[in-house]
Amino acid sequence: MKLTKTIRLYAYAVSFVDTRQPKPRAEQTETVILDGGRVDALSRLGMRPAGYIAQQMQAEGYAVTNIRPAEQLDAQVDLANLWRQTAQAVELARLQKTVAEMQSAQEAARAALAEIAGGKTNE
Repeated sequence: MKLTKTIRLYAYAVSFVDTRQPKPRAEQTETVILDGGRVDALSRLGMRPAGYIAQQMQAEGYAVTNIRPAEQLDAQVDLANLWRQTAQAVELARLQKTVAEMQSAQEAARAALAEIAGGKTNE
């Protein structure tokens, strides 16, 4: 069975200055994507997407100079494929964490052995 979902995406071209950088600061442009659900929720709260984007960017230390709606499109999402990709990403993150923990334990064991051997290691 193949299940898909259509989501509407809205793109906004946002021009901003990073106020955390030393002067002179260059204006940068970034595309911010909002999904239809978020846009609808903002509308119910009486907010416009541009106001929301400006608020979020200001909280991160950016001074927004301009927000322009770029385009909107509908995307078809294959839910089974999305599930597989997400499950793989979760498993990869779990494995990376396990490897990092093992490397940390290995380094601690080497340090302990070096201390026991009086600072001499066999490599």
